Amino acid sequence: MANLNARKARQRREFLRQCAAISVLGSGAGAMNGKLNLIGSAMAASSQYAAIDDYKALVCVFLYGGSDSFNMFVPTNDDAYAQYAASRGALAVPKDELLTSGPDTGIGFHPLLKNMHKEYTGRDANNPGVQGRQRLAVFSNVGNLISPISRAQFINGSGSIPNDLFAHNHQQEQWLKGQSSLPASIVGSGWGGRMADLLSDANVAGGLPPSFSVNGSNYWLPGRRVQPVGLSPTTGLSQLNYLGIGDDSGDSLDAVLAQSNNNLLKQQAASSFRRAKSASVQLKATLDANTGFDTAHNAGSRLSAQLRMVARIIAGNQQLGMRRQIFFVGAGGWDTHDSQTPRLAQLLGDLDSSLASFQATMDEINLSDSVTTFTASDFGRTLTTNGDGSDHGWGGHYMVMGGAVNGGRLMGQLPDFSVGSADDTGDKGRIIPSLSINQYGALMARWMGVDDNDLNEVFPDLRNFGSSWGAGLDVFGA
Repeated sequence: MANLNARKARQRREFLRQCAAISVLGSGAGAMNGKLNLIGSAMAASSQYAAIDDYKALVCVFLYGGSDSFNMFVPTNDDAYAQYAASRGALAVPKDELLTSGPDTGIGFHPLLKNMHKEYTGRDANNPGVQGRQRLAVFSNVGNLISPISRAQFINGSGSIPNDLFAHNHQQEQWLKGQSSLPASIVGSGWGGRMADLLSDANVAGGLPPSFSVNGSNYWLPGRRVQPVGLSPTTGLSQLNYLGIGDDSGDSLDAVLAQSNNNLLKQQAASSFRRAKSASVQLKATLDANTGFDTAHNAGSRLSAQLRMVARIIAGNQQLGMRRQIFFVGAGGWDTHDSQTPRLAQLLGDLDSSLASFQATMDEINLSDSVTTFTASDFGRTLTTNGDGSDHGWGGHYMVMGGAVNGGRLMGQLPDFSVGSADDTGDKGRIIPSLSINQYGALMARWMGVDDNDLNEVFPDLRNFGSSWGAGLDVFGA
């Protein structure tokens, strides 16, 4: 009964918010789409999430193109490495170049991921006698799954297979929407946005949603009722002149909005615009107040610049009255069909330094334990080489980093690296995932405070993995 009442309460809040959005259709609010949609959280109501009193932020770093994570994290067991080297051929990372992490985890890091290796092991090469915190975990063999599937089921077609496997656009959409069981066009929201729908009630700010994109439009952040704020990685909030922000039209707009009107929809429209303007001013002031950090970053890197903008919003969470925030950043170029070795070196160097700078900035502002960053991508890549690179695969490895992470651990099981093995879809080394993105994402949603009773609302396919979907994956546990 309690769950039914909670669901009815959410439905009532959603109806009120939809009424608020309908009231401004045709009034110019459509121009806000993609820049600053502030209407979705305009009528916050009491819920279990309104009682949240701590601060947490989740940052998605999406690697567009399909990251070759089989060269980011390499098995170090002699037999497993031999299988890996035989399958990868010229792409294989020499074993003596790997940054080892000890026999308990069985993986070595690519030599250009030295900062991520430090976060994983807690060991700094410059201070070998000092053991620091282990704040990074690696999730093995994650991918789009409707339900668990075997090689035999894949080959004979008896298992549930996501549509359009190995296709960039479809797999990006399914990854970010988190519901591979339905055609992508039917699902209008992402799992980040569905989290925001629930967690928006935790924030005391009346106009700002909890979700922010610093990489343009994406499938992850739109919710069913809450839409994200779009920010530039360099300039932050664009000047919204039609709201009277950044020019001298504000007095005229205020005069129009202040006019008395007996029409309830027009009253709601005026109220929505006033809230949007107030929230925009508040956000701009917060960005202006959080421009300087002692921690250095590479301003020439688009990824680093995006993460620095995220840090500015996180640093101003109290000014914004926010207890939950959700961020999306992205980096392109990961489709390494050719010249993989030199291209991957550049990509990994940028990823490593950008994430390290961001984590150090969180340390600087004393919010490391409150911010979790994770990586994602279209799919993994083939174990086999096409001669100069790798092709589109399925399962891949991903990182979760932050002060709340129980790091230094490999979550899940490494696959069999032999071509044609029980983990291969065929004979190209396209590895069948053993963990679903629903499981991967649900762990972070639970850390953010999403109640277990609401996880199936955020991840509709999660129920296909049974009640023990999180067994052995306590990445935020002791």
